[in-house]
This record gives sequence, C-alpha cells and structure tokens, in this order.
Amino acid sequence: MNQNSAGFTLMETLLSVAIILVISSLIAIGSGTALQGASKSIKTVKTAATLTRIDRFIRTKTNAVHIPYWAAATPYIDALTAELYRSKIGTYIKSVGIIDGYLKVPLGIEVVYKVNNREMKTVALFPSVAVIDVVR
Repeated sequence: MNQNSAGFTLMETLLSVAIILVISSLIAIGSGTALQGASKSIKTVKTAATLTRIDRFIRTKTNAVHIPYWAAATPYIDALTAELYRSKIGTYIKSVGIIDGYLKVPLGIEVVYKVNNREMKTVALFPSVAVIDVVR
C-alpha cells in the first residue's frame, strides 16, 4: 500500500478546521444578532400591548360616564379622574385634562400617560354632556 494515500496531511486537516471555525463563528455572530433583535421586538410588542390596554381602559371608563344634560359636569369629571388615578393604570398617568367645547362645556377628557419612555395621549369623549357647567 502506498504510504502517501493513507489519510489527510497535516495542512489539509488544519485548513479544514480553520474553515469550520470561520463558519461557526459567523453562525454564532448571526444568531447573537438575531437574538438581540428578537428581544427588542418582544419589548416593543409588550409596550404596544400595555399602551393598547391603557387606551381601552380610559375609553371604557369615559364611556361609562353619563352626565345628565341638566347637571353640572364637574362632579362626574372629578370622580372619573380620581378613579383613573386609583386604578391599575394610575402609575402611568402624567396628567388628566378636560376637553372643552362651546361655552366651556366639557366634552371629554385628555389623558397623558407614559410607558417605557413613550409618552402617549388618549382623547376620549363623554357619551352625553351637560348643556352648561355652572359649577366651574
């Protein structure tokens, strides 16, 4: 049997190991980048879900406020504002303002809230409003 054809030479073996190392390092770098992108995407989705829940909660609570047309709106708005601050979203709220219409009649509320350094605003209108708010 010929002695030269029995296996691979040292150079062939070292070259194949080097190629395998280069390929595996490229795969490792690519998977690390993919994992970072995936974790960033997960954080963005969680933030979006939280923002959606907060917006839906504010709109649901505002829609439940029925102000009689003959009554002053201030007690209703004060109760709604206090309820929002006491609720599960109260820690996110930065401010609650009143949206005024013609003759300063309150039409709804404007809530500014912050989640993961993203400041958002929800404007929600009341389903019914007072004709005039004399208490303010």
